[in-house]
Amino acid sequence: MIRRRLGLLARSVLLGLGARGLVPARRAVGSPAAGAIPVVMCLWNRPDRLERALDGIAAQQGDRPVRLMLWNNQRRDRARYAEILRRRRPDRALASVEIVDSPLNIGGLARFFLLARLRRTGFAGPVILLDDDQEISPTFISDLLAASTPTSVRGVWAWTTGSGGYWDRTPAIGEDAGYVGTGGCVLDASIVDDRRFFTALPLRYLYLEDIWMNSVAHRLGWTLAHVDAGYSFVDEEVGQHHALADAKAEFFDYLRSPAADRAWASARR
Repeated sequence: MIRRRLGLLARSVLLGLGARGLVPARRAVGSPAAGAIPVVMCLWNRPDRLERALDGIAAQQGDRPVRLMLWNNQRRDRARYAEILRRRRPDRALASVEIVDSPLNIGGLARFFLLARLRRTGFAGPVILLDDDQEISPTFISDLLAASTPTSVRGVWAWTTGSGGYWDRTPAIGEDAGYVGTGGCVLDASIVDDRRFFTALPLRYLYLEDIWMNSVAHRLGWTLAHVDAGYSFVDEEVGQHHALADAKAEFFDYLRSPAADRAWASARR
């Protein structure tokens, strides 16, 4: 019981610091360049993928350097990531890499802690969110940036949603979407300026940040849309999403309920 309470306290402290952009990131490669586009990626159980991910970022074609911000949720992989990053230098589009080694697995919500960190340091503009199981084309980042607007979430994993619940969906191709996945999307960092992004999220749905991001975007009056940019998925079998199917449907239904409206209205801004 004591151990569980300490674990809950540690998570609460980490969530509070992250929401205020106060979780420190270690500079591992280079220094953030002027005008760099932040690319935020969570790492989970795929240490063999980091080299390929770095190569994919370095190969990007565009007029802006990349500031790669990593959040590692798996403690046992810290040494492996550190060794890989020690061997790297700024390379073509890849200007810098920062990493947070989290003491706890807090899922994909961590990527938005890095957005809060960016906002705290004065950054304004679009941010790319990427997953470590995605192989991207050399124009991936420039394609997303070309589609970005200050009040939208646009990405490659996009669906239209029907009235039958979360799984009542069809791919959104060249049209507005009801859902955009966090992996391979572009959005303005200001989405976290409304503190309810963190304070109104029920903790039991902590790992469902993709559905939550879409819900917050809708509440803020933002639009969702598909972007055609080259990518493919790899190593999907080790992702966390496989155990979350039922919870995704439940959370999706909750967010369309009066209870969710009341929670949003009463949450700390």
